[in-house]
Amino acid sequence: MFIIKFILIVFLVALILMGILFFTVFSKVNNARKQFRENATRPRNVNGQAVTDTRSPEEVNRKIIPDNEGEYVDYEDA
Repeated sequence: MFIIKFILIVFLVALILMGILFFTVFSKVNNARKQFRENATRPRNVNGQAVTDTRSPEEVNRKIIPDNEGEYVDYEDA
């Protein structure tokens, strides 16, 4: 009878510890998710001033370096 009570107590303690661990991990993940959302929606600041990108989508996605710029260099194994 004592062994059954002991096993029950150990099971309950383990269950409580697992619940505390689950709650702690859930809280940390939830806080990180909230912080990520706040950082993603907040405009980036440089020297206390908000930076707003006013370029059109074409300007944003244009190539910076044209195809005819640069040179081809052969690879030589030393």
